[in-house]
Amino acid sequence: MEDRKNLLQRGVELLPGLVVLLAIGICGKYLERGFASLLNESSKVLAKDMYILFAIIVGMIVGNLVNFPRIFRQGIATYEFFLKFGVVLIGAKLAIQELFKLGGIGIILVILEIMASILIVRVVSRKFKLSEKLSSLISIGVGICGVSAIVGCAPAIDADEKDSSYAIAIILIFGAMALILYPAIGKLLDMSDKSFGIWAGLAVDNTAEAVATGHIYSETAGKYATMTKLMRNALMGITILGFAVYYANRGMARGISHKGRFIWEKFPKFVIGFVLFSIFASIRFENGYVFLTGAHVKAFSNLYKWAFMLTFAGVGLSTSLKDMRGTGFKPFVVGITTELGVGIFTLILIYALGFTGILL
Repeated sequence: MEDRKNLLQRGVELLPGLVVLLAIGICGKYLERGFASLLNESSKVLAKDMYILFAIIVGMIVGNLVNFPRIFRQGIATYEFFLKFGVVLIGAKLAIQELFKLGGIGIILVILEIMASILIVRVVSRKFKLSEKLSSLISIGVGICGVSAIVGCAPAIDADEKDSSYAIAIILIFGAMALILYPAIGKLLDMSDKSFGIWAGLAVDNTAEAVATGHIYSETAGKYATMTKLMRNALMGITILGFAVYYANRGMARGISHKGRFIWEKFPKFVIGFVLFSIFASIRFENGYVFLTGAHVKAFSNLYKWAFMLTFAGVGLSTSLKDMRGTGFKPFVVGITTELGVGIFTLILIYALGFTGILL
């Protein structure tokens, strides 16, 4: 009885913020329909999944104009849960064979992207005399998983709050820019859905923005962006451990006593759910029985789109232009140089693989 009461109380606390997320998400859907109505039949495909971008834009406008009371904040913060929930459900639309096909080359691409991020930040940070810990936070934010990686790495290397705030602001600025710039570049270069999705998964920092960027381009691109981004996320624990050991050996951070436990704590568990759903969707028995029927997959598809509607409304609401304006000149230059460098580097990798036929 006590547990039920606590659950009910928790639901009541979340409700105001959830209503705001839902209202903004639905507004994004109506704007998508309005946009589609302005296009001719042959161009209507351009409006597909544009609710994601519209929800973010409406959320940003509302979030920067309205100072929501505390009663709304817990519910709005649930957008991160809906992101993970939606990503897990996408697994039902991807055969495990696709994951295996992308697996080997995907991991190589991710490792090269991480190495490029660290190298570029290190070189540019030295030129602009940024602190070593700030440059490490920027590199892990760009290389791995945006804000989540920065939040996970900051205490591990004993970085101060100001450095974390700078790094997070930089990631948010370029995450917002990527939603518009990357799909436009992809269309200009006439990239295939698969190539663009992998590029978005490699080059866009935050999981939410990477998944959104892929889906804005096309649903297929969204799937590949999700797969690639989750490969980056899966390496978060190992990469943060590397930075932690580096600073501990130099006496600039505390040591790590249980490295295996540390990696598991930093590992994003929703990646496991994504893979499990993909496995369930791929199993076919000789008698024709399947774990997930076409009806199940369709239902999950509708559900993840609702989850993403709430997610990206929350992303918009949480994007503070005021905080972005506080980013210093030098960290901003280091950030933009790294983002451009990684974007161009990964694009070259994608085209190189395309020429060899690996990404066909």
